[in-house]
Amino acid sequence: MIATYAELIEDWSRIRKSDCPLVIEERSSPLSDETARTMFAKAPFNLYAEGRLAEALDALADDIPPALSADITRLAERFMDLMRVDAIRLRVEGITGNACKKVHADYTDVRLITTYAGPGTDYAPHGDGDCCLERVPTGAIALFKGRLFNPDHAPCMHRSPPIEGSGEARLVVVIDTPLKPSQIQ
Repeated sequence: MIATYAELIEDWSRIRKSDCPLVIEERSSPLSDETARTMFAKAPFNLYAEGRLAEALDALADDIPPALSADITRLAERFMDLMRVDAIRLRVEGITGNACKKVHADYTDVRLITTYAGPGTDYAPHGDGDCCLERVPTGAIALFKGRLFNPDHAPCMHRSPPIEGSGEARLVVVIDTPLKPSQIQ
């Protein structure tokens, strides 16, 4: 059975519960192996854009293939509906080293991370730091509650998997809400 858009948003809305620091929606990576190889050929890279969805995607149009742009559009629309925002911050990264290898919680409200190729993000399901880390499957969509969501909610502790020297690479998309003026430094 295929879920409707409303059911998908309802599933993601579990992140609003105080006892839910992480929501994972399992799926296979929607990118072909050829598209992933094309992106990996450019790695390492870190592409960044922000603003309304169309503006952010236009800023990255020359750097990302249409299949990736289409999937980011679907994810961003759902994320913006969930978070009730009309703009996003968007990062597309080709990672070949150790990025954020320490277990941490982000200084944001909710962060969407999906790894299209390579190992997914590690997380502590019980908030216990480096102990007993699990991994988000490649292709899955993960919503990580951050430190700024609500002071009465525990954030999700996570890290990028250490891959330095392994020959592995990761293709990752991160979607955040816009910075509030008080968060801009």
